[in-house]
Formats: sequence, structure tokens, C-alpha cells
Amino acid sequence: MFGLVNTAFSLFFTLAMSEAAIAASLLDPSGRTTRKLARFWGSRMCRVCGIDVSTRGGHDVAWERPLIVMANHQSYFDIPVLYNVLPEPLGMLAKKELFRVPVFNAAMRGLRCLPIDRANRMQSFESLRIAADQVRSGNSIVVFPEGTRSGDGKVLELKKGPFHLAKMAGVPIVPVGIRGTRDALAKDGVLVRRAHVDVTIGSPIVQVRVGQDARDHTRDAVRAALVELSEATSD
Repeated sequence: MFGLVNTAFSLFFTLAMSEAAIAASLLDPSGRTTRKLARFWGSRMCRVCGIDVSTRGGHDVAWERPLIVMANHQSYFDIPVLYNVLPEPLGMLAKKELFRVPVFNAAMRGLRCLPIDRANRMQSFESLRIAADQVRSGNSIVVFPEGTRSGDGKVLELKKGPFHLAKMAGVPIVPVGIRGTRDALAKDGVLVRRAHVDVTIGSPIVQVRVGQDARDHTRDAVRAALVELSEATSD
């Protein structure tokens, strides 16, 4: 019964906050109000649904500077958890299908979220270029480099696109490990349940090499960090 109530609340509250974000984006084009709403949405979602979140690390991250946060992905609940705990309410790189929903489109753009078309390689690269420009200008973003939610909690192989983005942007990567959101809402689950979630923020990874080998090296380093930080088991 509690899970059903949580699920209903999550859906209706998310829709209501999306509508509020649309109004906020019109009244405050700077996006500051929209980002405050995102933080409120994340914290209230966790509190009402009984998601207890513990956070460690992040003290050596210069959050005021441009950066890319890369987190492992276990659940849709990773998103409100991150908006709840990150010091800055960052935008996200998200699949373009989410932007087709009118009530989400304006809200996500107000949060500086960027669409990416993973089915179209040329369009995907153009999206990454635009994202890199925005990151360099100070609009840091969150990326889930696995590209999809893990069904068993193990960190999947990471996609190449986020590391093309990181190379073009030329900013540090901050790995973030999330553990426990699968207990709140599993990949194939419907009901939102009480859970304890651990979020561990790792030290920034600075890219110092160039070329394809550099991207592969960085990707391996980020995956190793995500496995360690999330306490997941590598394949």
C-alpha cells in the first residue's frame, strides 16, 4: 500500500513541479528559479517517499567551475537523489524522447538539460558539440555514461559519447557512485519503496592526454571510479 501511495505521489508531484517550472522559466529566464524548484522537487521526493540519503565526498570539487558529473545509473530515482544532494542543481544530458513531452520540455530546458539523439550519429555529435559549448561557458551537467539503467546494480560498459563531450569541453570529470536506488525503484519496477541510498562523490579526474587512447584511458578510469564509489561488482 505504501509503495502505491509513493508511486502516485511521485507521478503527480513531478507533473505539478514540471508545470511550476514552466511558469518559472517564463517569469525568470535566467533559470535560477527553475533550478531552485528542481532542488525542492528532489528533496521533497526523497523525504515523502522515505528515501534516506547519505552523502560522502565532494570536498575537493570546485563546484563553481565548469565540470561534468558522471554517475552510475540504477534507477529513475537517481535523478531526484542527485538534485537532492549535489551542491549545485546541474543540467543533464537526456535522451531526446523526454523533450517530446510538452510538460517536461520547458522544465528540462529551464534546467539547462540538453537532448541527445542516440539513434542518429550526426545529430548526436552535434548535440555533444552544443553541450560542450554550454559546459565551457559555465553550465555544468550530469551524464549517465552507461546510457541506460543497470538491471542488477553492476556498472555497465560506458558509452563513448560522454567522453567525446568531455574531450571537447576540456573540463574535469567528477565521478559519482550511487547505491540503493534500485531498492527504491528497480529498472523493471513500478512501485516506489522506502530505501537507504548512499551517494559518494569522487575526486575530479582531469584529462591530460590527447587522442583516442586518451579517451579510452579516461573512460576506463571513470568506470573504475564508479565501480569503487558505488561498491558495485565489476563484470
